[in-house]
Amino acid sequence: MLRRFMNTAGVCGVGIAFSSLFCGGVYAADFSTKAAPVPYAADDFWTRPYLFGDLGRTRLKEQGIDIGLTLGNESVGNVSGGSRNTAANAGQLWFGAKLDMGKLAGIPGGTVGLTLVDRFGKNLNTEADIPALQLTNEVFGRGNILRLTQLYYSQKLFDDRLELKGGRLPVGSDFFFGLCEFINLTFCGGQPGNIQGGYIYNWPVSQWAGVVHYKIAPEFTVSVGVYDANPGYLTTSDPGVYFLPGIPASNPASGVMVPVELVWTPKGPLTGTWRLGGWYDSASSIDGGLPGVIGTIPGVGGVPDQNISDQRGRYGVYESILQRLTVDGPGAVGWYTFLNTTVADHRTSYQDYQIALGFRHTGTFSWRAQDEVGFAVGTTHVNTAALSPNAGGNEVPLEVWYGWQATGWLNLKFDAQYVINPGGRGYNAAGVKTDNAVVLGMRTEVHF
Repeated sequence: MLRRFMNTAGVCGVGIAFSSLFCGGVYAADFSTKAAPVPYAADDFWTRPYLFGDLGRTRLKEQGIDIGLTLGNESVGNVSGGSRNTAANAGQLWFGAKLDMGKLAGIPGGTVGLTLVDRFGKNLNTEADIPALQLTNEVFGRGNILRLTQLYYSQKLFDDRLELKGGRLPVGSDFFFGLCEFINLTFCGGQPGNIQGGYIYNWPVSQWAGVVHYKIAPEFTVSVGVYDANPGYLTTSDPGVYFLPGIPASNPASGVMVPVELVWTPKGPLTGTWRLGGWYDSASSIDGGLPGVIGTIPGVGGVPDQNISDQRGRYGVYESILQRLTVDGPGAVGWYTFLNTTVADHRTSYQDYQIALGFRHTGTFSWRAQDEVGFAVGTTHVNTAALSPNAGGNEVPLEVWYGWQATGWLNLKFDAQYVINPGGRGYNAAGVKTDNAVVLGMRTEVHF
C-alpha cells in the first residue's frame, strides 16, 4: 500500500505541476537542498511549502519538534547504449524528525534525530544492460525496504564550539559532500562511498557510530568519526538491523572505519563549504578483480568468488568544494559550483579515483526566481591493475538539467545524461563492447 501511494503521489504531482504551468503557479544521501520558497503563513495551495498545508507543524517546531515527509522519484529511460531501450523508475519516501531537547527537556544544545527511508523501484543500468560504474538513477539501491537511516543524540557544548554525536548514522550525514542535485550518482552524495560502497555506506544505510565536531575558529571545524564497519548493516533480510537499532552478527571482515575532516566555511556574500579529509578502514578485503584475487569482476564477471583478506587496511583522501560564485539578485539568485575529488588506495580498490565538477544557477529567469539550471562532468577510473578489459579506463558522464519549481511543495527536474565509456572502457558483463549511453529522465520531489 505504501509504495502504491508513493507511485500515485508522483503521478498526481506531475499532473498538478503541468496544471500550475498554465495557471501561472510558481524541490536530499540523502534530495532537497533548497529552503522553502515562502513562509508557513502563506497557505495558498500553489505557494505553500507543503502539499497538505501546515497541519500544526509551525506550532510543533516552536515547541521543539521539527518533522518532515518527502517523496523523491526518478524516472529515467535509455535512449541509446546498453542492449535494451527501456525505462526504469525508482524513488524513496523519507520521514525525518528532530527533537530540541532544550525546549522539551531543559537540556540546552541537545538534539534527538530520527530518519526513516523507504526505497522502491528498479535500476536502469540493470534493466537496460548499461555496464556503468555509477548508477544512472542514483536513488536506487540498498534494497526496496524501510530502513532506519538515523537515530542519534547530539550535544553541543562550550557555546556550540564542540558537538558530540552518537547513534545510528550514515557516514555522509557528517562527512563528505552532501548535496544530491543530479540523477547520475557521480555527482550525488558522499563521493568516497560512490567508489568504495563495499565498506563506506552512503545513505540510506546507517551503522553505529560516534562523531566529534570541534570548531577551532569561527570558520574552521575539525571532525573525527568512528564507525562500526561490519558489512552486516547492508542486510535486507534482518529487520532487527535494517529497521530497528540492532547490531548485526559479527563478521570476519568487520572492523572500524575512521574519517577525519577539516571544513572551512567562508562567510560573506560568497558563502561556501570547503572540505579536506581522509579515511582509514581497519578491516581490509581487496576488491574483486585485482591481482592476487579471483573474484566477480565488476562489469565483466564469469569467474568464481574467492575472498582473500588483506590485513593492512584500506584508506583514501578527498576534497570537496561547494562555493557560491555570484550574487545576481536577492536571496539565493546566482551561480554556484562544486568540485569533488576522491582517491582510494591503489592496492585495494577496483575504482581508485573519481572527479566531479558541476555548476548550478538559481533564478534562471527573472520571473522564475526559484527555477534552476545545472550541468556537470565527471570521471570514475578503473584500477589499471584490475583483471578486467575495463582496466585503466575512465567512465565519463555528462549531465544537464532544468529545475522547475512548479509549486511551493513540488519541484521537477528535466534531465539528460551522456555516459562515455560506461564501465571504464565500455565492456559489459559478457565482455562485449557497448556504445556510449544517452539517458533522459525526470526527478520529482514532493514535500508533504
